[in-house]
Amino acid sequence: MDRIRVLHIARNYPNNVIPTMGLWTQRLVLAATRSTDPTVIAPVSYAPPLLPESFAKSRRVALQRREAGYDVFHPRVLLAPGYALHRFEAALMWPTVRRLADRLHEERRFELIHAHFIFPDGILAARLGRRYRIPVVTTEQAAWRPWLDDYPAVRAQVLRALPTIRLVLPVSAWLERNITDAVGRRVNTRILPNVVDEATFMPSEKEGFWDPDQILFVGLIRHVKGLDILVRAFAILARRRPTLRLLVVGGAYNRGYQRDEAEVHKLVGELGLDGGIRFAGQSSPAEVAAAMRSSALLIVPSRRETFSAVTAEAIASGTPVVATRCGGPEDIVTPENGRLVPPEDPEALAHAIDEMLHVRPNFDRWTLRNDMVARFGMEATAARLAAVYREVLT
Repeated sequence: MDRIRVLHIARNYPNNVIPTMGLWTQRLVLAATRSTDPTVIAPVSYAPPLLPESFAKSRRVALQRREAGYDVFHPRVLLAPGYALHRFEAALMWPTVRRLADRLHEERRFELIHAHFIFPDGILAARLGRRYRIPVVTTEQAAWRPWLDDYPAVRAQVLRALPTIRLVLPVSAWLERNITDAVGRRVNTRILPNVVDEATFMPSEKEGFWDPDQILFVGLIRHVKGLDILVRAFAILARRRPTLRLLVVGGAYNRGYQRDEAEVHKLVGELGLDGGIRFAGQSSPAEVAAAMRSSALLIVPSRRETFSAVTAEAIASGTPVVATRCGGPEDIVTPENGRLVPPEDPEALAHAIDEMLHVRPNFDRWTLRNDMVARFGMEATAARLAAVYREVLT
């Protein structure tokens, strides 16, 4: 059977300068290689000369590369930082993306377009789909409400594009409900969870490898991630468990996030927790996996998560999780692999962590891993994607 030729439009995709950006998209494309010949267009911002390096990293992004048997293109597009010109992003990207896509379509004759995020990726994909008369699907990682309510000009573009998009593929049941709440029956959905990199996130072969006094946070240090809630919970736990430590893996790569990080550091100092909390900064996936394996628990204190890849990755690494009921984790965490607590509640979070530390030795790391691989591994995702592609192509 011939492999399906799929064009992926993905503004969030790893590159040689930011290799961790959009890893979830890269993993989905890798899963798609089981049944397709993918090509990726991943635009990056054009950086005029004389801009400082902090604003001009995109100049060092390779224009084209080949990975895992497929081509990835990084054309430069005009984009403004922040949300000042948010409504114009698809229009600004369109001329460059269209020219490149036209050339590639002449060479490869795509049969389907797969966008990643409805805006601006899905808007561009819908226009290309009409241009080439081929079907379009889009995965979605972000909530549509309140975002589309806050940006009515973007909402109008999304509503115009939806009739061309055969399926929107939210990554969780919570996100599917959010999308339906935002646009009603204008959209057909099918849940397509993110992929767990099972080759990287796997248990240790050694018995007793994990540290019973170390709990872990992994993620960008942003207000929505709730690290401040975990710090307050840790202050409660420190009185009961003076040897407990919190390892924070992740950082803040733009100025807005850096303000959130500074607030967390200030809170740590005010609560006198400097000796119990260590900030490790940004880490590679392999380093994150090692931290997961060596920790007693992963803690996900988020205010909102549409999926929460770190939750599935920790469980695949053999480490149970305590997470908030903030969306995505509710599809992943069960009594067999962790605990769920209300968001914004340090007391409840501390109580669940304390309880899980007591029962932590009862969890079998390979049972945890096998469940995650069966639900979110490469082969499981490849089968789901193949079914989606067959559906929209018939």
